[in-house]
Amino acid sequence: MRQPLLKIDTDGSLPTHLDVAVIGGGAAGVATAYELNRLGKRVAVFEKGHVAAEQSSRNWGWCRTLGRDLRELGMAKLSVERWTALSEEIGADVGFRKTGITFVTRSEEELAGWRAWFDFARRSGVAAEMLTREQANAVYAGRGAPWIGGVRTFDDGYADPSCAIPLLARSAASRGVPILQHCAVNDLYIEAGRVAGIQTERGVVRADAVVIAAGAWSSLFCLKQKIVLPTLNVHSSASKSRSDIQLSFNGPLKTPDFALRERSDGGYTLAKSGRGTVHVVPNSLRYGMRFKGLYASRRNSIKVQFGREFFRQWWNEFSYLHLGRSPFERNRVLDPAPDLALVHSAYDEAHKVFPAFDPSMVDIAWGGAIDNTPDGIPVVSESTAHSNVYLCTGFSGHGFSSSLGAGRMLADAIATGNLCEDLKHLSHRRFMTGESLAPNIIY
Repeated sequence: MRQPLLKIDTDGSLPTHLDVAVIGGGAAGVATAYELNRLGKRVAVFEKGHVAAEQSSRNWGWCRTLGRDLRELGMAKLSVERWTALSEEIGADVGFRKTGITFVTRSEEELAGWRAWFDFARRSGVAAEMLTREQANAVYAGRGAPWIGGVRTFDDGYADPSCAIPLLARSAASRGVPILQHCAVNDLYIEAGRVAGIQTERGVVRADAVVIAAGAWSSLFCLKQKIVLPTLNVHSSASKSRSDIQLSFNGPLKTPDFALRERSDGGYTLAKSGRGTVHVVPNSLRYGMRFKGLYASRRNSIKVQFGREFFRQWWNEFSYLHLGRSPFERNRVLDPAPDLALVHSAYDEAHKVFPAFDPSMVDIAWGGAIDNTPDGIPVVSESTAHSNVYLCTGFSGHGFSSSLGAGRMLADAIATGNLCEDLKHLSHRRFMTGESLAPNIIY
């Protein structure tokens, strides 16, 4: 069972011609469309299932600069600023609470990495502080003194994944943006050798530009377009605890073994920090060597499995590329089952620090699929294959948090033709040249 999702009513009529067609009704796609509309562009969102039904409603809800790779820190900072203003801007409560976020650790190596991040972040205008052993244990340990220190930001916080992006989509729709649900995009529409729109299951829509923001599905769509997009999906698990738990502090907390945040509906969202399962799939063979560095840095937290998922995805590829059968129409919502052993392990670990948590306190659990790039940062740029096709994908677990900044930056780039400095490290071209592919993960 998974947490509920706010369902919204959307446009049923197919537009005929757009300035920009956005593929994907998750956080990145909806935010980009919202910002393009703000700039006066005729834009529509095309979603094969429901808005935010996949990872955009299955994440932890954190909106943070803390610990971000330095190459995406500018985008993360803008995103937090946008999250802070969003509820008032759209006239609906997206659940954002500016509580700050805290990381604590018992590893000297991890603490040294945070100090290096802190020095750069402070110069970049991020409000943060390092925590001593005494500070970390006084506030963030229910019993014992497990931490040697930590780091905390003040302006970060969390929003509600069950409603935030649907409410943003509803606001965009009220401003004239068609949001088409159950309308899969199966191909780009090519005319005279140039991308001239999209081919949906309901027909062709002409567009001067296209944004691919399809999350875990982006790489498969790009494969048909001969756009190289090396991503691998990590299956994650999270849960909501029963509501009769109350800790003595506010704001999300990440430890080496678990992460948690309070919820407005009671209880806590709880998960294992950085843990997940990678299934061996065709993309593993196609792009696997590019992920050597990332895997080496996370091999102790990732479980690799080979089985039916390989053949399921192989068939999706073969039938899509060679038989003309749309995997997007057959898979409206990607809904992986949670790894309950991982869920219960998070409660066991949390129980060691906060006795109120144990596996009997699990209320609901859910799974998700996170699209990861080889260097752990997203692609927010024009594609190298087509000058009018843009990518906003590969967020590597940060898509909900970073979506508002990414959407604003990409919309400005599309509207003006000028790429801001903060997007230069997030270019699609880096996969062609090998630039910056070594992971630079702070946490």
